[in-house]
Amino acid sequence: MKREDAFYYKNLLMFGFSDGYDEWLNYYLEKESPLSDIVLELSLCGSDVNKTISLLHNYCAEQNFDKAVSHDKLRLFFKNAYYSNRMSKEEVLSTMYRLSLNIGDPGDFDIKLWGSMYYLDYYYGLALDGVIPMENFDLAFFSYLDNGTPLDSDLIWRKSMKIA
Repeated sequence: MKREDAFYYKNLLMFGFSDGYDEWLNYYLEKESPLSDIVLELSLCGSDVNKTISLLHNYCAEQNFDKAVSHDKLRLFFKNAYYSNRMSKEEVLSTMYRLSLNIGDPGDFDIKLWGSMYYLDYYYGLALDGVIPMENFDLAFFSYLDNGTPLDSDLIWRKSMKIA
């Protein structure tokens, strides 16, 4: 079982999204022989989401893994949720912000990796208040959501931006 996937599903489950979790676990239940301890333990959780989250959390904490892979999977989840109208822009921003807080304080996590999820909600509030142009915010938001382009705060503060 890949820890990058475990981290992804742990975070989705924490925010009430079970998209693909059962299929992912069933894949490992069918593929692994013998079953790893984590797969066996997860299979015994049933509908106990808190126990599942705890097991996934502990599994991820056991050793380092590529958090950039998990980050990108989460970004793609939000992209899909937004474009399929499952989540509004406000819901995406709020959930990304809360997810980043779950990762840690900006002083603790890799700001290049999680900073866009953390700060986009803040900049959206500034755009709603008219402090920064909404067009600048939208360009930054959709660049991040669609392509994973990290937030560039210098560009957000420009008076006007031409979209090429």
